[in-house]
Amino acid sequence: MKISRADTEPDAWRDGSVTHQLREVDPANQDDVAAITRLHLTLLGHGPMARLGELFLRRFCYTVLIKDGLLRAALYEVDGRPAGFIAYTTRSITFHRIAVRRHWVYVALLTIISVARDPRILLHLLKGIRLTLLPEYRSREFVRRTGRRISCELFARTREYFRREKIASFRLLVEADNREALLFYHAMGCSFRHAPNGEQTVELICAADH
Repeated sequence: MKISRADTEPDAWRDGSVTHQLREVDPANQDDVAAITRLHLTLLGHGPMARLGELFLRRFCYTVLIKDGLLRAALYEVDGRPAGFIAYTTRSITFHRIAVRRHWVYVALLTIISVARDPRILLHLLKGIRLTLLPEYRSREFVRRTGRRISCELFARTREYFRREKIASFRLLVEADNREALLFYHAMGCSFRHAPNGEQTVELICAADH
């Protein structure tokens, strides 16, 4: 899925006197990293990554992962102020594991500092390790059985959010050769066409009340 027309060209539009912009996060820009970290803690504070603490999010998730090309992220700004974000990976669900293997010394240091700041983080780590060691969690059957259900649940929650905000439809750009994503969104009721921007992408229009 594309998050902007080009890495260096923000996707901006106006709604009356309000300017909206979606632009990629620069991991070398500390203001960008701080903004997306604050949003993550505010909007997804209940999630597993947020429970590892602000330092881990800022230094590992939104710096190391982006610099390594394992994660891409964009800030959604309203009149220049961060109001939301998008983060995604083109890798498999093991992208965190790849980064940990590459930077295990740095990850260990961040973890030690984070636990020293907030000992509760240690409990979250132990729980996560225990879950990942369960044979059921590691099996391919688990991934096949739960993958689509989880995706559909997330998609349904997205639709609920748009309905609450009275947004009738939304637009997505997906890589033209990403057949799995296209089939998934097609199954969700999206209509699609080749995007008019000259890129090898497909534009999908999704009705929020479908």
